[in-house]
Amino acid sequence: MLNTSLKFQALGVETVLQSLIKTFGLSLLKEKREFFSELLLNEKWEGVAFITLYDQNKTILLHSNPELIGKKIEKSLLLDEKSQSGFYQLKTGEVVFLYENFINSSKKPLIIRIALHIDPIKESLNFAKNQFYIELFLSLILFIGGILGFFILSKIEQALLKMEELKRWQFITRILLHEIKNPLASIKGFTQYLQKKESLKNAEKPLAIILKETIRIENLLKDLSNFSFPKEAEIKPFNLRELLIEITHSFRFLYEEIKIELSFEGKIFEIKSDPEKLKSILINLIDNALQASLEAGKEKVEVTLKEQEGYYIIQIKDWGSGIDQEVLPHIFEPFYTTKSKGTGLGLAIVKNFCEELGIKINLISEKGRGTTVWLKIPKSL
Repeated sequence: MLNTSLKFQALGVETVLQSLIKTFGLSLLKEKREFFSELLLNEKWEGVAFITLYDQNKTILLHSNPELIGKKIEKSLLLDEKSQSGFYQLKTGEVVFLYENFINSSKKPLIIRIALHIDPIKESLNFAKNQFYIELFLSLILFIGGILGFFILSKIEQALLKMEELKRWQFITRILLHEIKNPLASIKGFTQYLQKKESLKNAEKPLAIILKETIRIENLLKDLSNFSFPKEAEIKPFNLRELLIEITHSFRFLYEEIKIELSFEGKIFEIKSDPEKLKSILINLIDNALQASLEAGKEKVEVTLKEQEGYYIIQIKDWGSGIDQEVLPHIFEPFYTTKSKGTGLGLAIVKNFCEELGIKINLISEKGRGTTVWLKIPKSL
């Protein structure tokens, strides 16, 4: 890059000198030595160290320093080295760029030598290089800023759409809670009252079905309320081991035919989180595991709690029929369910609560071999 720039500058100077010699003639320039010197020392020739015109015998005919006219050139690039340009160190120690070429101005061709200072060109190149890098950097910033801007706008748009969707579900939930909850409570109350009547012993089975379905609708409304109107987390210290024992103990009465194997790897299990939301997460996941094992005719579900640095790991394993691979990506979506009586909100609520409590959830399922869920719970939120 430096060599090319210097050569282009030398060619420009040579073109002007060729025109100068052609206009005034070599003889006139030799007579007016001071004129040639003053012309070359003009500020327009900034960057030129010196200019020499010499013959085939290496005798200097013209020089920007008149005192050197008539002296000999020590070494000629064209005559001695068969080269047109190169770098040369002066007696002062400065390194200059030399350019030589033939000038056909007489019977015998003369040689013009142009010496250029290197530093001005270096500075110009460095400036140009710095400008290039600055412009490149600014372009990259603008490009990256454009991408980030597009990404941020997309995220904002997604967030707005999610907010609109949430508002719609909140509106639907308000209607359901208002229009169904009160009459449902009356149906449940009267059913429980009728179950106590001795005269209605023959209707015990249908009344039990009514009560069971009423409770199912209540649970649906509760899930809708939790999903649409999530409460703020109430963070407080509690013992995770005790919470897990309480939950599994309750399930042992509901699923007497299935063995819940509960194991612990650690001792303390103190945690700072929201116990109610964590309880909801565990109830949903353990209930799903118990139902899966029950439907597959299996009699065991494993729940393991172990300690890890900064976290607690809970593993819930069932031996059910497993989940189809095409279904797995959708299981945490609201209202997506493969169960005939499922609401499709349980795992959606689990996902929302896990995000709120900083819990990482991972689920692996294999058709015919069951499902395993891992929860990575931070010790302190």
